[in-house]
Amino acid sequence: MTLIIALISLVLLSALGTSLAVVMNTELRASANYATSRETMYAADGALEIGAQELLAVGDWNALLSSGALSAFVDGPPVGARQLGDGTSVDLAQATNIANNEPRPWGANNPAWRLFAFGWLGPRTYVIVWVGDDSAENDGDPSTDGGGAANPGAGILALRAEAFGVGGAYKVLEATVRRDVADDDEPIFRALSWQEIR
Repeated sequence: MTLIIALISLVLLSALGTSLAVVMNTELRASANYATSRETMYAADGALEIGAQELLAVGDWNALLSSGALSAFVDGPPVGARQLGDGTSVDLAQATNIANNEPRPWGANNPAWRLFAFGWLGPRTYVIVWVGDDSAENDGDPSTDGGGAANPGAGILALRAEAFGVGGAYKVLEATVRRDVADDDEPIFRALSWQEIR
């Protein structure tokens, strides 16, 4: 009888230990996924910051929107696939097409995303930044930053950043920025909006 009780106790303790190990493993994976997700979001936010700072050096935003000039933050030519850290890849042209084909409610004033910056932001995260005319424009031409005081979108651009992290982590942020002048007459940008899309 004692042997049977000991065996039952051993089975129960083994089951308890196994379930505790499974719960701990699940918690560790959930924590790692959350950390990777946050890391990817911060990388996308950093890419928006890089793009906005680079826009300060561009004198004519109309030329940027129509010609597709690139930032200094690039890792090669603006075509082709980039190998990501987890063995997958992202194609720059395909990513641009996907961004431009997302449903938008502004009709002719939807931004036409132009590739602007792309590269590794840290050892584990690849980022892509696009620039486009903002949605407040009323000129119906996404390749021109409409001028004049009557146009509410004059002097304002939209930025889109996508970050690809390890394990399939993926974040998309969009921001609207305006060039301004600080008190010491230095050019700065002002973020008018910022939102997490995905």
